[in-house]
Amino acid sequence: MEFTKNEGSVFLNGKAQIVEMLEFMTAEEKNVLLTNIKQRNPSLALELQEKSLSFCDLDKLSDHEICVMFTQAKPEILGLALKDIDSSFQRRILSLAPREYAEIAYTILVKPIKDSRALIKKAQNRIVGILINLSKRGQVQL
Repeated sequence: MEFTKNEGSVFLNGKAQIVEMLEFMTAEEKNVLLTNIKQRNPSLALELQEKSLSFCDLDKLSDHEICVMFTQAKPEILGLALKDIDSSFQRRILSLAPREYAEIAYTILVKPIKDSRALIKKAQNRIVGILINLSKRGQVQL
């Protein structure tokens, strides 16, 4: 998928371009594109799907799939990942969690953290990584 042209020093990274396109597509458009790619190259389709995932995609999971995630993610990480996210999304996730888990996550969620932007992004990426692993094991459908 990568192409290099020596004369004009043009470098195209097809995977990166497709991932960028997937970020702007609707769920239906994304599914059509990934299905078409999957017919020719299933491993590439899986890789593109994984690279295009974001923490906000967690909202598209079923309640059962979110509950499966609780078994793998520490509540402190989830609480940090939920900072700066829409409050209705926070409520949905925490309402599905077991009470003790939700209390720990909520404590971290409301706790002020200095220079939290990088930590929040790291926590969100950790949750996305957990979802990818669960997807590979067939426990969630991304």
